[in-house]
Amino acid sequence: MKSFNSILYVVENPAAESSAAVARAVSLAENNQARLTVLHVAEKPRLGPFAGSVKIEEFRSRLRRQATEQLTDMIRSTGSKTEVFVDVRFGTVFVEVVREVLRSRHDLVIKTVGEGGVHSFLFGGSDQHLLRKCPCPVWIMVGETSANYRHILAAVDFDPWDEGDEKNSIEDALNRQIINLAASLAASDFAQLHVVHAWQSITDNIIRVFGSDIPEEQITANRGKERREHQSRLDGIGRRIREQFGSDVYRYLSPRLHLREGIPRDVVPAVATELEVDLVVMGTVSRTGIPGLLIGNTAEVILNNLGCSVLAVKPAGFVTPVTLD
Repeated sequence: MKSFNSILYVVENPAAESSAAVARAVSLAENNQARLTVLHVAEKPRLGPFAGSVKIEEFRSRLRRQATEQLTDMIRSTGSKTEVFVDVRFGTVFVEVVREVLRSRHDLVIKTVGEGGVHSFLFGGSDQHLLRKCPCPVWIMVGETSANYRHILAAVDFDPWDEGDEKNSIEDALNRQIINLAASLAASDFAQLHVVHAWQSITDNIIRVFGSDIPEEQITANRGKERREHQSRLDGIGRRIREQFGSDVYRYLSPRLHLREGIPRDVVPAVATELEVDLVVMGTVSRTGIPGLLIGNTAEVILNNLGCSVLAVKPAGFVTPVTLD
């Protein structure tokens, strides 16, 4: 099972943070015996007409003290006996969060949805940047987060016609990360695990070019073959879950596999809505040119169309553009 060693919980507004989300983060840290750090990034203070009468250092110190007290009270209200580290900084939220991840090597960032709500452009400005640029998994919590999720959906993607080494591909490694996280959380939450894969017909694209030159029987046969190949790869992921977690955990998880025809940006949100999913675990970016992976706009459209929480995963080798300098 996937376990976390160091969790970073990001609070944009200490006065309005969801108590349920805080409790969820604390519980996750306790269950994983992980270090939990709560970080608030405040805007750099501006004095304006008070520049001559107020010292900037004193102003920053008071702001930091006030925020620290709010965060400490927030953690205390969960009743947790685990030590939680509180940090307050000034600057741009996503920059300071990524720098903290790089500095302290956190392996998970948790944050409630930003200003603008679930259907704003990629949730909110800071959320958008974190999903694109944070090197570790980012969990954006939406709505009143419950203590336990009921349905967790892992969105995987692959190209069965790729001639590369399937077991050693970036695509396969990303799918493994997604499944590992989704299955581990489903097991700890007593949740139903779902795995979805959207496939698009190559045959249909060929028809658009060659039209009626292709016999109907061949079209039908090729579309059937395509679907079987995608189903075979998806079934293989199901077998891998059994091999990785063992028969007992597999029976406990009872993963349900969903093969749907269509483009991922339509299929994933539709399945999440249909199944009343609480959390979608999915990849966000990968190397340009890897077929079948969610890259750039596709992933962002999916994220912006979801009405539930999201745990976004980067592929191995991802390098953030944010530096410690």
